[in-house]
Amino acid sequence: MSLEQELVTLRAELAALTAAHNALVARVEQVQPITAPTMARQLRCPACSCTRIARVESILDRGESNTRGELALVQPSFWSSKVVGTLGCYACTKCGLVEWYVKDPETLRDVDGKITITDGAPPPAPYR
Repeated sequence: MSLEQELVTLRAELAALTAAHNALVARVEQVQPITAPTMARQLRCPACSCTRIARVESILDRGESNTRGELALVQPSFWSSKVVGTLGCYACTKCGLVEWYVKDPETLRDVDGKITITDGAPPPAPYR
């Protein structure tokens, strides 16, 4: 095989490998969403890597009239008896980092002067 024929063969192989690589990258990006590490997902503290995580399901709050209820983004008031966004948290037992989350995200809605729902731009594509 001449040197020129070998070069043509190598270029064809390189083009095929590049196409296969690009196809695999596209598949990985579809399957693997970009997410931030959280204690809820990993059961590991993102600050100190401790794996002893306390899950707190109910956090007591006292309302305006000294009524007891769960801590939420919006508490019942004179005008509305609806609770919006009941909170829970995960806490690291080593460094004390606390990660809050809304236990019932389906209740989140615009609440005049208290909650505004916005749609952000989609996350940017990874830099290559």
